[in-house]
Amino acid sequence: MIYRKYFFIEIVIFFLVVWLSPSCKGKTENSYPSPAILSIRITPENPKTTHDLNVIIEGVEGSNPAFKYCWKRNEKEIFGETFKTLSHLNFSKHDTISVVATPLQEGVVGKSVESNPVVVINTEPIISSAIIKPQPSYTNSQLEVIVGASDEDDDCIVYSCQWTKNDRKIDNESSNVLSSSRFERGDSIKCRVIPSDREVEGKAFTTETIIIANSSPVITSQPPAEVISDRLFIYEAAADDPDQDTIVFSLLSSLPEGMTIDPATGIIEWKIPKGLTGDYPIEIMVSDGYGGRCSQGFNLSIGES
Repeated sequence: MIYRKYFFIEIVIFFLVVWLSPSCKGKTENSYPSPAILSIRITPENPKTTHDLNVIIEGVEGSNPAFKYCWKRNEKEIFGETFKTLSHLNFSKHDTISVVATPLQEGVVGKSVESNPVVVINTEPIISSAIIKPQPSYTNSQLEVIVGASDEDDDCIVYSCQWTKNDRKIDNESSNVLSSSRFERGDSIKCRVIPSDREVEGKAFTTETIIIANSSPVITSQPPAEVISDRLFIYEAAADDPDQDTIVFSLLSSLPEGMTIDPATGIIEWKIPKGLTGDYPIEIMVSDGYGGRCSQGFNLSIGES
């Protein structure tokens, strides 16, 4: 009797197990599988120091899983950077950056996957402007290229200059300064500037062409302040011309009767009449034949002898 009782209990348990088995099977099929990442990469692939970095995850197994990120710089974790985007403020040129992503879905943590590293590239400097000074320029001017440039990596920028005169390269001139001994009046001058951060060169920039202008002569002598009546007045006016042009002297305005000037030497002569006194305005003009002029004006004061 006892044996039959236990046999009945075993049969009941067997049917309960069979009846419950489909329900458990269904629960297993509907549960979430472990999420997995099949592909992960960083963009851009060749970042600069001004680029923010982003994670691209493709081929994910699972139903819209979330992700936890861990960014690394030179194989060391960047503290606090756990988002999909990494700001450019977190790295410098030549740094190696990678990211580890971990998928999460309904409390199930998948396998962490690390991206291939990207290397932050050096950025070449960029010239925004370059101009030759002074303007206008003359044969006695020292020319200088004034450059405006920038470098995204904040590197120190150096420049190599290629000067040309009348469309021909000037040899042995690579600085941003050109001596006045290298050109003459009427020459056309321009400069090609190449920037460098000592690692890479940037795009060359060519200035606008300037024409060396004619230089005006300059009077270098000083007239006497006072002369005496009944004497011979002589004043040798002197002038220099930066272009070495032949200069011509002349007198302007109303001149005292009998006063002369030698156009070639600039010597002024005047036999002052006896008893003549007072102030007489004198103006000397010097021209170089190319439109360059200068003048000197003074009052000739004649006292009694």
